[in-house]
Amino acid sequence: MVSEHAARRPGPTRSAASRLLADPKRARLSKLDEYEHLEQLALASLDLGALEDAESACAKLYDAFPGSARVGRLAGMIMEASGRHDEALKHYENVLEKHPADQRVMKRKAACRYASGDLPGAIEELVKYLDVFMADVDAWDWLADLYVAARRYDRAIFCLEEVVVARPSAHRFHRKIADAYYAVGGDKSITSAEREDALNNARKYYAAAVDQSIGRDVRALYGLTQVDARLKSAAGKKGGGGGGGGGGGG
Repeated sequence: MVSEHAARRPGPTRSAASRLLADPKRARLSKLDEYEHLEQLALASLDLGALEDAESACAKLYDAFPGSARVGRLAGMIMEASGRHDEALKHYENVLEKHPADQRVMKRKAACRYASGDLPGAIEELVKYLDVFMADVDAWDWLADLYVAARRYDRAIFCLEEVVVARPSAHRFHRKIADAYYAVGGDKSITSAEREDALNNARKYYAAAVDQSIGRDVRALYGLTQVDARLKSAAGKKGGGGGGGGGGGG
């Protein structure tokens, strides 16, 4: 039931899986069902911090599927949950030697680096991942978030453009790219013309977010007011700077 509806309820999942696995014959579980419940038990135990139960379930799966990338990923997640990030990274690399194009393991490497506090490493891993799986929109969105955290807004904008092309009707992505342009618009290290261009782009995307959300995206509405205030302020400074030399010819 949990897997059918893509629900994530670790407490009830762990309780139900434990009961079924306590007596598989009485529960009339096939071997395939038993392995599925072991995986659910391991993942639910991870969510709840019950690492011993997760390790026990994973060990049984390893006995049944010693070369499985799926079980290998699960073992790596347990290492991550235990704070053994370096060990998990080496483990993922070993799994990828046998399964070089495993999508989920490649993604976990990026997550592991991020969890360990290695933001540049997480970006590097995710870039490698997207070189192979370019159609993963969620990965582009995540990479954009990582670039924003690193204050590399130009790269974040590039990633979010990929997301907007793939999901043009999702207003939150229009707002996210507008936020990135707005941040560029406040960068004092670039020219005033470049800042103005960035703010105009921010206004365009905030307006798109408002339009797509039928006016319900409050953050986009607020962003529009902030952009307009900045643009008016910049225009006022231009006007004030150019008006001081007149009126002197009598």
